[in-house]
Amino acid sequence: MNLFHGTAVGDGIVSPHGRWTFAGDVCDTFDIHADKSIPYYRDGHELVAQLSEFFVRPGGVVYEIGCSTGTLIRALARRHHGKDVRFLAVDVEPRMAEEARLRCARNPEIEIIEADATALEFEGFDFAAIYYTLQFLRPDQRQRLLAGLYSALLPGGAVVVYEKVRSASPMFQDLAQQIYQDFKLSNGYTPDEVLGKSRSLKGVLAPLTSEENIASLRAAGFGQVVSVQKYVCFEGFLAVK
Repeated sequence: MNLFHGTAVGDGIVSPHGRWTFAGDVCDTFDIHADKSIPYYRDGHELVAQLSEFFVRPGGVVYEIGCSTGTLIRALARRHHGKDVRFLAVDVEPRMAEEARLRCARNPEIEIIEADATALEFEGFDFAAIYYTLQFLRPDQRQRLLAGLYSALLPGGAVVVYEKVRSASPMFQDLAQQIYQDFKLSNGYTPDEVLGKSRSLKGVLAPLTSEENIASLRAAGFGQVVSVQKYVCFEGFLAVK
């Protein structure tokens, strides 16, 4: 296992120690990797799409922050087909944005924006999804992004945030970590790949507790925040303006 020149983390992806990135060829197998690495990954997409029906109005605007290959934004577009809704999907990685454009080529209502979402000026919108993205940002960047979204969100609109979460209890954190490792092994990853992925994320992935995530959303201005899905150390939150 070469920690400096790259370690296999599964699905043909190689990443150096403490230097996980979504750049380069990661987009080629990203969806497979996410499906096998995150419990109920696609089920979360379905729930986000269902939740959006309560907030997206005809002629409205929907954002996705960190759209990767565009899988979720396409699901949202299908859900609101015929309602004259615009879908704006943002990703900072050029290859991811390029792949998302290719996959969304038949969806003229979807616009892929290659940009740093923390520096983006949002237009008024009804609904946004941030699906396992905030955890890769520094705390100050997360708060700036959430504040910017809250400011542009129309009254009665909502933001859904999915994150890996850590436990405030050392015992439960250890339990969650072991269950998650077993989950990845059961999906065909080798022990070396599981360890390699964990090492690649050191200093890159910084999950908050459930309570900290809720506090962060409230600090951005959201008065109503609720957990809508949870599996051990993965959780989705709905925040309404």
